[in-house]
Amino acid sequence: MTTQTDGQETINIEEAGERAASYFGEGYHCAEAVVAAFFESLGDDPTEAVAHATPFGGGFGKSFDDACGVLSGSMIAIGHVCGRRQRGDSWDRPAEFGAAIRQLFIDRHNTSNCGILRERFGEEQMTECRKLVHEGTVALLRMYREGNSA
Repeated sequence: MTTQTDGQETINIEEAGERAASYFGEGYHCAEAVVAAFFESLGDDPTEAVAHATPFGGGFGKSFDDACGVLSGSMIAIGHVCGRRQRGDSWDRPAEFGAAIRQLFIDRHNTSNCGILRERFGEEQMTECRKLVHEGTVALLRMYREGNSA
């Protein structure tokens, strides 16, 4: 279900998760898919942000090590909505938001490491990663909307 906010079309949280999972299966990698669906859910153009997310797929730089791209994409999205705009501004809010989404991911999956997750998923890696993309996008949007509903 789409809605209008200030003249911008937005999509609901579950639809954003489905869209991210679909993007993952249609040519975007994990970080790009999360970023694209998140930006679209806000009614923002994701083009530039997707480009920023590109090196974060498959761990860092397609190393299949380091952070899962779902988390990297989430961090890019967090920076977009609450990152600093000027030197010297506080970065407490984006740091807390980033730490919370990271901890939720680790609580659910016992790691944030792309390689460990892929090894665990085995032959079902693409299917399981698509599920992570969906789940991560939904969690990110829920946290964002809950934090901005006051």
